[in-house]
Amino acid sequence: MSVFPPEPRQRGNSFGFSAWRGASSTMSAPHAHNDVEVNFCRSPLTYDAGGRVSTLPAGVPSAFWGARPHQLVDLDDRFPLAFVTVPFARFATWGVSADVRGRLLDGGVLTGRADEDHAWLDAAFDRWALDVHSGEPARLRAAELEVQALVLRMARGDWAARRVLDPGGSTALRRAATMATFIADHAATDIRVGDVAAAVHLHPNRAAEVFRAVFGTTITASVAQHRVAEAQRLLLTTDLGSAEVAARAGFGSLSAYHQTFLDVVGTSPRRWQREHQVAR
Repeated sequence: MSVFPPEPRQRGNSFGFSAWRGASSTMSAPHAHNDVEVNFCRSPLTYDAGGRVSTLPAGVPSAFWGARPHQLVDLDDRFPLAFVTVPFARFATWGVSADVRGRLLDGGVLTGRADEDHAWLDAAFDRWALDVHSGEPARLRAAELEVQALVLRMARGDWAARRVLDPGGSTALRRAATMATFIADHAATDIRVGDVAAAVHLHPNRAAEVFRAVFGTTITASVAQHRVAEAQRLLLTTDLGSAEVAARAGFGSLSAYHQTFLDVVGTSPRRWQREHQVAR
């Protein structure tokens, strides 16, 4: 297993085209980024996205759009985790069908075919990580073409089942999972912390404490992340104007839409859309 290069760092709302393989662990808090993420591990991987859980099979590549807040909550850390991130605008030029792109944007997790041999991917992810770290244009291009070929083959695969998070006997976990699911289902409506707290019959202050303790982020930040992800989906897939995007994503005003988008993504919706026109 390769011991370098170092794990990529997120810059703004994207990791860029990156690759890595090494020892990993569960995530202490959800994160989001505007990349398609391709994962591979010899251990099953369990992700929580807004209270909905997908367990990805061991030894099979998987892919999902990272703009919706997600958190790796279970893996066997005896096995290295490998991933590639591809900015969505670049991914959209790869010839993947509109149906597959649409399902990814809607939160689907694509997995490779279980009846194919994926043993070669351990060495491939090591090579891609070194290619990306080198910064050499020819090696970067070779890595991108190989990842593109992998994704195109994966498009013939399956979609991971999602279930509502069952956190077992912990009251705090059950309440936090219920709140996360409520946020994912209602972020596009006019919800506030009090509404999320009411879903688990707690005082808003106590609900906020429970949510932060479990997910490592605030209820308000989680709502904002979900709304921004929906706005990005609409900007990528429709020709709606700013006011309609803001309304459909759950923002109460244009000013709230622009400021929240800027805070989360690091740029304005208009500029972000211009930079991603190819994806539309």
